[in-house]
Amino acid sequence: MGTGYKGNTSHYHSISENLPKMIEKYSYTNGYFGEKGKGKGNNKVRNIKSDDPSKTAKEFYDTIAHGGIEESTFERDGTENGKMAHLSDGSVITWRNVSHSDGSPAVDINIEKSSDNGGIKKQKIHFVKKEGNK
Repeated sequence: MGTGYKGNTSHYHSISENLPKMIEKYSYTNGYFGEKGKGKGNNKVRNIKSDDPSKTAKEFYDTIAHGGIEESTFERDGTENGKMAHLSDGSVITWRNVSHSDGSPAVDINIEKSSDNGGIKKQKIHFVKKEGNK
């Protein structure tokens, strides 16, 4: 049993290769997705509002991590808590259905070791319920 690429694609993708599909689907400005979070002066924490935050977070992750090599991530007690994908340029994308900070679904984009990030900046995106849709 060999390791395939996420999304059953035939080759190893970079984050910049996945960027055009991301821009079609999600708000994107100056390297950041969504809106700035409520924290003081920190552009790295972002929010994307949705009627179904869990579904939107998973779709976001599946699109940006397409063509990566994926593995499961686990809590200290051994329960699976999400997925992590390594892309060909060195970017690492992590999806958690429940973040530790506020309980919302979250995707982390780590481009620190990226050789081709396409202008995407390092960020943590929380997927939150749209106002009035409780």
